[in-house]
Amino acid sequence: MNMDRENANRGVQAGSQDEAEQWFARLLDRNCPPEQHAAFERWRNADPAHAQAYRELELLWKRSEEATRDPAVMAAARRALLPEPGTRAPRRWAFPVLAAGLAILVAVVALPRWLSTSADPAGTAYSTAAGQQRTVQLADGSSILLDTDSQVSVRYSSRTRRVDLLHGQAQFTVQGNHAWPFVVHAGSGTVTAVGTQFQVRLNDACTGVALLKGKLAIATQAADGTTQTASLIGGESLGFDQAGHISPVHPLDLQQAQGWTQGKLFVHDWRLQQLLQEMNRYSSTKLAIGDPSLQNIHISGIFRTSDQQTFLLLLQQGWAIHARRVNHAQIVLSR
Repeated sequence: MNMDRENANRGVQAGSQDEAEQWFARLLDRNCPPEQHAAFERWRNADPAHAQAYRELELLWKRSEEATRDPAVMAAARRALLPEPGTRAPRRWAFPVLAAGLAILVAVVALPRWLSTSADPAGTAYSTAAGQQRTVQLADGSSILLDTDSQVSVRYSSRTRRVDLLHGQAQFTVQGNHAWPFVVHAGSGTVTAVGTQFQVRLNDACTGVALLKGKLAIATQAADGTTQTASLIGGESLGFDQAGHISPVHPLDLQQAQGWTQGKLFVHDWRLQQLLQEMNRYSSTKLAIGDPSLQNIHISGIFRTSDQQTFLLLLQQGWAIHARRVNHAQIVLSR
């Protein structure tokens, strides 16, 4: 009878230890939600054995952290995990206490690695200067084409492939993986892709999204917490503002969208001010309108973003516009 009671007690203790280890691993995750912490407190307070098992695990963890700083102990832990030569099964332990201690040491080594994959790592920044374009090849086979004066931060984890567009414009060519979504954060929203090619442009007033092929899911969040969602298929585009409002979906001007990737602007009935703002993105010498009467001029044509001089010659020949250099950083246009 006493033997049966002792066996039952051992079973309860083993169960408490297993549960304590599971809770310990969950709470180590820095992204563990508040409801998980609340559930853990309920579990710990439900039974004194739970609280005792968790206290013992915390103490063992602290001692193990100190032990990992001893190279000899760590070497022994790694050797202990290796199978005997010529066998696939792990070696039998002569001393159960040593086995338990080494198992915890292995956990101390492995858990930080597990946590580093479950939490977003620090981002890697990529940027371009005015007039520069750059292609960034990512580890998963995806790529980012950065337009002039643009910057992104890339953070890959086991859960998601995250890219933050900090300013400017970029084209993303994404290797498909439904279990590993590719998410671009820009302005007040996110753009989630699986095996697509799309562009995102961040402006002061809004963020533009253009889908060349594949599918996209867009989600925004306003300051008050309200959300909006939309989806795109190839050949469609939309925009959303800083308040999280998503515009209606409209057909994509494919020629214009692909133009900047080739160093060209395909312009159809643009106001001169709009055209100058776009050309200014590609040069450190800025163009400005000095004569208000030029505001009403509408222009169509194809212009190379890297050739400001030819652009000014075309303006002067086709629209009777005079260009006067004020200094090395500014050129003023007038009649």
